[in-house]
Amino acid sequence: MAISLTYLAFRTKLVVSTQETTLLIWTALAIEIATAVPRLFHQILILGTAQNAKGVRLPRSISNESKLPKIDVFITYCGEGVAILTDTVKAACYQDYPPSLLRVIILDDSSSRDVASAITELQPVVPPSLHYATRNVKHHTHSKATNLNFGLHFTDTLRDGSARYLAVLDVDMMPSPNWLRTVLPHLLDDPSAGLACPSQRFYNIAPNDPLGMTPDISLIESMVVLQDFADSSLCTGSGFLIRRPALDAINGFPEESLQEDLLTTMALSAKGFRTVYVDGELQWGLAADTFPDWIKQRQRWAAGVLSISSYLCSNKGSDIPFGARVSVALWGIIDGSASVIWTISLFLLPLLISSGRPLLPSSSGGATQSALLFRLAVLDFATQSAVQALICSLVDWRCDMLGPVAGTWMAPYRLLITLRFYCFPKLLGHKVPAFTPTGINAALGKEEREARKRGRSCKKIVLWDCGAWIFLAVLGCCLLGGLRTMEGALSPWLFSEFKVAGRDVLEGFLLRMGWPPLFSLWLLFAKCAWTPISYAFAPPPFVDREQLLDRTGRVLVANPKKNVKECYMKRKSQLFWLVLAAYYVILGVVFEGVR
Repeated sequence: MAISLTYLAFRTKLVVSTQETTLLIWTALAIEIATAVPRLFHQILILGTAQNAKGVRLPRSISNESKLPKIDVFITYCGEGVAILTDTVKAACYQDYPPSLLRVIILDDSSSRDVASAITELQPVVPPSLHYATRNVKHHTHSKATNLNFGLHFTDTLRDGSARYLAVLDVDMMPSPNWLRTVLPHLLDDPSAGLACPSQRFYNIAPNDPLGMTPDISLIESMVVLQDFADSSLCTGSGFLIRRPALDAINGFPEESLQEDLLTTMALSAKGFRTVYVDGELQWGLAADTFPDWIKQRQRWAAGVLSISSYLCSNKGSDIPFGARVSVALWGIIDGSASVIWTISLFLLPLLISSGRPLLPSSSGGATQSALLFRLAVLDFATQSAVQALICSLVDWRCDMLGPVAGTWMAPYRLLITLRFYCFPKLLGHKVPAFTPTGINAALGKEEREARKRGRSCKKIVLWDCGAWIFLAVLGCCLLGGLRTMEGALSPWLFSEFKVAGRDVLEGFLLRMGWPPLFSLWLLFAKCAWTPISYAFAPPPFVDREQLLDRTGRVLVANPKKNVKECYMKRKSQLFWLVLAAYYVILGVVFEGVR
């Protein structure tokens, strides 16, 4: 981080000290500084967490089989599909755990007769006690926390009362048979641990993953792993096991935000309970499987982060420790600001480059200072890569070396939700963000699924209905900028009557698009613009969910096929980073050679 700050300070000093500055040069500098802010904040979080690291949490086993506790398992439902629900119910019922100590409860926010009938049919054939509960009101959207709190009241009315431990599953998350036995020991052996949350895996992501879902999800997982090293882990929403007394101490699940999992973690921390992370393939679920679904889900995440920040900045969040309030609120502010920064830069930098004019002052304070600035830029890239390599290693290289900026193409959509819900609610139509089902049977993306089933493209859905046509303009400006840069750098050498030195050609290239940090942003924006465009014209083939599953036993318990699991767990190609690294190396050799 110190190297990044040194480079930016020196870069600013050279621009300020020269008399050749133009509006384009100042704007290019502003883009470099602005895009560095989210990255530097991300590094602060990483280094701050790593500084308190205590080591890897080792797997644990149950030491006393005769004292296994009773467990209630909640499965929340809101119209995702009966088939999806029953698969999760069966997997939850067939645990490697005594059936007499297990109670599975379906919390139906859709008040569906089909769901009630499906559960009634399963009750006689599954080992543990199986219950169906609904608030008797059909909800098209719902708060998961409210539904869970209804479940708490429901268990209190049962004959045996509520169990001492509560597990929560999302409806599309099928637990592995060893799920409870793997997670439970972390609570049994540590009285200070109030909640234990396992990692999440997804079995329906396309093999080529055109939208970069796996690296995006794995990046979040890597941060949770690192936080767990420092005993400051977060709940990620599904498969977690919580002590009922600890939950009662915070008056149930907080309902103030869509991100009830994060808020629950913070509320438990305020009462002295820790959250621990349990790694392993313990649950497999469904990711958003269409372009509209993925956008909707990411917008909901963005809205949830902002709503938590708003809550913590108000008097309502006064019970949360001050340090946690400040850090999470700051995280929300930076996250919201990042969508603004990346959206503006995504459109502005390609326009600057397409002008074909210099974006750096030609002298740059002299040859010596210019060389020093170049070396600082190279060193900054090397240190950024080292930090991100550490993060990637935590999840066996399933995330991208680019880190959070890999999903920059989502910035305009995240910005839209920020403006609509929090900045200009009256002008853009304020609407409280709410949960809507995603997954195979969700209403969102139905038109896209039908098109993919027929082997057709999704141009209208992605480019027009989802507004991705704007990326055509970004890509066009990126390509034009590349041509104008080459023209500006090579035209003196090709058309001048006088001999032009190689140093002059290199300088002409560096002053436009070729400056390493600007080139990295240019190439990143071109890649990000290409992501939705390529998806629109060549979406992945549609694969029916049943083709991804194996079924075993009398009631046909579902489990993702081995090759499907391997597909998700495979390492992410780092080709884009390798291209950038090669560019820095080649340019560095050429730069030193012509000096």
